[in-house]
Amino acid sequence: MAQVVLIHGIGQQHSTVAEQERIWLPSLVKGVLRSEHPLAPSVAAMLSETAGGGHERVAQMAFYGDLYLPKDVQGGDMEASPESVAVAEELAVELLKTAALRAEERTAVEARNALRQADPEQDDVQGVGAVARSAMAILDGNRWLSTRIFGLAQRARPDLLQVARYLVEEPLREQVQSLVTNLIDGETRLLIGHSLGSVVAWEAAHLASPPLPTLLTLGSPLGLETIIYPRLRPQPPSWPPAVQRWVNVSHLDDIIAVEPLLAPMFRSPDGRRVEDHPGQSNHDHHGAAGYLEEPVTGSAVVDALSSYAVSR
Repeated sequence: MAQVVLIHGIGQQHSTVAEQERIWLPSLVKGVLRSEHPLAPSVAAMLSETAGGGHERVAQMAFYGDLYLPKDVQGGDMEASPESVAVAEELAVELLKTAALRAEERTAVEARNALRQADPEQDDVQGVGAVARSAMAILDGNRWLSTRIFGLAQRARPDLLQVARYLVEEPLREQVQSLVTNLIDGETRLLIGHSLGSVVAWEAAHLASPPLPTLLTLGSPLGLETIIYPRLRPQPPSWPPAVQRWVNVSHLDDIIAVEPLLAPMFRSPDGRRVEDHPGQSNHDHHGAAGYLEEPVTGSAVVDALSSYAVSR
């Protein structure tokens, strides 16, 4: 078990747990040091020991990326159900709408052009489902726009299908949740989820036994009311009872974080509120590193681990 459980996002099906930890932990150390918290050097040293393969595992990645690979096809992607495909196509439309409204000029123009091409008024596009299919095809074929939205130099369809499959296909969801909850015990101080991993983290927090001192969500799509919010488990969405503090960091130029302010959507019965921290990214718009290296992220990490750092 670990003091910190890390949960990655989309597009990691060809990665490994070791590789994800090698990517995440140095960036998390940077964020901790940039927080300028008095205990930042101690916490950074603890995390660096984990990154270097030290004996004490302060942080551990809950890796689920390989669940998206078929067991009998080397290097391929698992085929999605028709319902998952439909949800992924709806996601493509919502992300294009968000990009058209909120992204910087060139990205917004590209998104508006994509939406116009998918418009039902066009001769070759008919029906709501056809619009969504057309939007997905256009976004999937525009590598530049996909990279601006996802922060990854790859096509949109596989990433959106991963989100959709998690929301729709219950056996997959249960497998992912099992991987996370198996790492959480009474010693866990902090749960960090990026992108789809923030959805996984929120649901895992509902399954955790109290107390879970801190939930940290980064670049989260939890606030997408039309598609993700109504498919969360449990319903209606609320503050996870085990969680004592929830910090949410979102970049306003991150299109995946459709709704950057989660406090109004996830209320606690005792008046606690999600600590929303919207801002501009210093990295690619949705990449994990940009979020992990934020001072506000580092500060939340140090706060969660401060008592542990002092006791060492």
